[in-house]
Amino acid sequence: MVILGVLAEGKAQVEQAITFNLRLYDQTDTGVRTLKIVNKDIILNLVGTNVPGAKLFLVMPNEPTPSGDTGNIGAWLRVTDAKGNILAETDTTRFNIYQTVSTQNPTHIYAWNQFSLAFGGIGAEVFGTTTWTKNARTPGGQGSFHCTVSGTCGVGGTSNGTVPCTGSISGGEPKPTN
Repeated sequence: MVILGVLAEGKAQVEQAITFNLRLYDQTDTGVRTLKIVNKDIILNLVGTNVPGAKLFLVMPNEPTPSGDTGNIGAWLRVTDAKGNILAETDTTRFNIYQTVSTQNPTHIYAWNQFSLAFGGIGAEVFGTTTWTKNARTPGGQGSFHCTVSGTCGVGGTSNGTVPCTGSISGGEPKPTN
C-alpha cells in the first residue's frame, strides 16, 4: 500500500542495490562471539525463506526531502527474485533512513544518517556519516553511497538480545523504478 500511496501522489521513485555488512558483538557465558548480518540474512527475514538469486534494493523518492525534526527520507527495502519479480517490501515504518544533518555540493552529500530496521527477527538502529555521490547519469535519489555504521542490533533466536553492532551499508547507482 505504501507504493500505491506514493505513486498516487505522482512522485517518481528510484531504486538501487543495497549491501549490508554488519557485525554484532554477542555476549556469551564464555566471552563474546561475532555474528554477521549480510544481504542473505536481510532477505531471509523479509521473505521468510532463502531465495536463490534474490536481490535486495533500496527504494526512495526521486527527490527525497528529509522531513522535519526526524529527517525521514521515505526509503524502504524491496526484494526481487532472479527475474525481477517483487517478493517482499518493507514500508517506511519497518525500514527507513533518517537524515537530520547534511552538507552538499553539486556531486556529493555528506550526511549523518540513521538506518532503522525492524522486520522478521531483525531489529537495528545504526548510525554513521554517509557519503552520497551523484553524477550526470544519476536519475534521482541521493546517489550511490557508503556508510560506516555503529549502533545496536538484535537477531531473534540468535543474538542475546540487543547488542553492539558495527559495519557498513552501501548502495549502488540509482535507477528509475519499473
